[in-house]
Amino acid sequence: MTLYGWNITPGQTRLPIPGGTVNSRPISVPSAALVMAISVPALVGSATLKIQTLVIQLDDQQAEVWQDVSAFNLASGTPIALAGIPSNTTTTVPVTASGGGVIRFVASADQSSAPVDLLIGFMCL
Repeated sequence: MTLYGWNITPGQTRLPIPGGTVNSRPISVPSAALVMAISVPALVGSATLKIQTLVIQLDDQQAEVWQDVSAFNLASGTPIALAGIPSNTTTTVPVTASGGGVIRFVASADQSSAPVDLLIGFMCL
């Protein structure tokens, strides 16, 4: 097996979190990241993924709030949800579209019967 020298910051997250069904473990996006390559293995029921971001907390007493991420399309003047990421593929997403910060992936169907690792390559400056 050939070992390649990747010019990325690697990331990995588990889908679903232990005891969960559709949410991955949260992952922090490196501050210098420009693009992320999301490698998704085959998911149960050909599920797709969407990206959620953790709303910025101003103190440690606030509950976690997760929101779906959309990117604003200047041509149409409408937001486009970062959803429908297919399984068994690698999809690239500009970090500016993801919201950066802390993100997680949410499957469209229960994945608890066959947990997987999502591999994320962050292309950084």
